[in-house]
Amino acid sequence: MLIPLTVEEWDEFEQQHLQGSMAQTVKQYNLLKQRGRTVEILGLKKENKLVAGAVVTIDSIHGGTIINIDHGPLLDYSNEELSSHFFSALKKYALKKKGLFIRFSPNLVYQRFDNNGGSVTEPNEQVMNNLEHIGAQHLGFKKGMVTEGALRWQYSKNIKGMDSDDLEASYDSKVKYYLKKNKQFGVHVRRLKRDELKDFKKLTADTADRIGFQDKDLQFYQTVFDVYGQDANFIVAEMSFQDYISEEETVIRQLDDRLATLDKRLEVKETKKNRRQYNEFEDQKKQHIKRIEKVKELFNGDVPIEKQIIAGALFIEQPQEMAYLYSGMYGQYKDYYGPYLLQDTMLKKSIEDNIPLYNFLGITGHFDGKDGVFKFKTEFNGQAEEMIGEFDYPIRPVKFAMYKLIKKIIQR
Repeated sequence: MLIPLTVEEWDEFEQQHLQGSMAQTVKQYNLLKQRGRTVEILGLKKENKLVAGAVVTIDSIHGGTIINIDHGPLLDYSNEELSSHFFSALKKYALKKKGLFIRFSPNLVYQRFDNNGGSVTEPNEQVMNNLEHIGAQHLGFKKGMVTEGALRWQYSKNIKGMDSDDLEASYDSKVKYYLKKNKQFGVHVRRLKRDELKDFKKLTADTADRIGFQDKDLQFYQTVFDVYGQDANFIVAEMSFQDYISEEETVIRQLDDRLATLDKRLEVKETKKNRRQYNEFEDQKKQHIKRIEKVKELFNGDVPIEKQIIAGALFIEQPQEMAYLYSGMYGQYKDYYGPYLLQDTMLKKSIEDNIPLYNFLGITGHFDGKDGVFKFKTEFNGQAEEMIGEFDYPIRPVKFAMYKLIKKIIQR
């Protein structure tokens, strides 16, 4: 039978489990509780050793409840006997909670693909067959971004055994170019304090309005900050445009000195070499002047003294992976490439912290070149992963069938 677990028991198990993810952490359990959800931690022991378990949420619906397990349960799905035993025990638990069905989404990859959509692994049919054999119903493979339910597709990069040099060498040439530009622009990355989360919310809200997605509220970000602690990395890329202008003006003065020297030489004697250098420096000067004019135009001539946040993101860290969760970028600052420095910084942090996997999370699963988010993530050279998806495990078959019928009618 399933037994309630202490947070200490579950934390030790989940943090070491290969399928562990932020959705099944003790911290996520605490976050769900704080947001008013009915949630429990259940486990199955064999010879007094924990062999499977899950963070389980219970949601009320007409006629009963749904037992939800996001990115879980954590168990050896290749072991059909263990899977059958666990779900039989979970069914008994669900009956006591008036459950109509269990909806779960194992944290397992079904198949991996390269950046062009070519398969690099075979489909994980063994787990599919085992789950269907014990009575679980697969909800089908779908493409597109999701706003609710289990993640269908994700993009990740295996960084196990890499150092920072290996990492940089693995990047697409565009990333290397943009990171050089970050240095040129004076873009820096820093971690936000709790009282600065309003700035993070302002950033994500601006991005949500521009792109058209539903943003989280400030309280959500504050709760994540409080519950996840140091594992919640609220990171921003920021830039001093005043310092940037000063640097550009310094370069212009240096070019003026070189131009003046060359001008004197040309007055004495016209040579192809000196004329070519003069024209090159003149072109460079024009480019630096354009950069200053662009900044002044951006702020209508009133360039702020304070550093400006140009992009930001929330990353959740745990032993198995670094997860890139929520992000934003101000459209007017896109030419300063803040998101690239954010990713590079957190990839390097992952290596320093011995985290083997960097998870960029959601992509649509389309490889037609129209998914800009996917294109950005592929520049860091990882793999696209189709997750095994969601399953329903009926508890009360008749009521469950009625529930599905009513839902189908409503959605017409």
